[in-house]
Amino acid sequence: MKNVEAVLLVKFKSTYNPVELKSICQEDLKIFRNVPGLVQKYYLTEESTGAISGVYLFESKNARTAFWNSDLAGNIPARYGMIVETLRVEQYEMLIVLNDFATAKEHDYVQIL
Repeated sequence: MKNVEAVLLVKFKSTYNPVELKSICQEDLKIFRNVPGLVQKYYLTEESTGAISGVYLFESKNARTAFWNSDLAGNIPARYGMIVETLRVEQYEMLIVLNDFATAKEHDYVQIL
């Protein structure tokens, strides 16, 4: 079980079709498995719009920041055929986790009654 403190959501539309995107995502699994501090990554597609999303779970905010400033993250637009004007990036702190494959790091301001 690993602690998860930080979440990154990256969402965009692509010039690639769903089959091409899936192939690229499959090719990149090994690369993402070696990102320091990355606990889990979910590849998602939005049925109604065709948008693709990456939901990243990191052990720390520092790991999230290091990834976002890395060459790997910098290559996402070209690698995934991103339509840049559709890009949406959101950062979150983990609060509570349902299952025990990861746990939320407790924050001073979180009080569970």
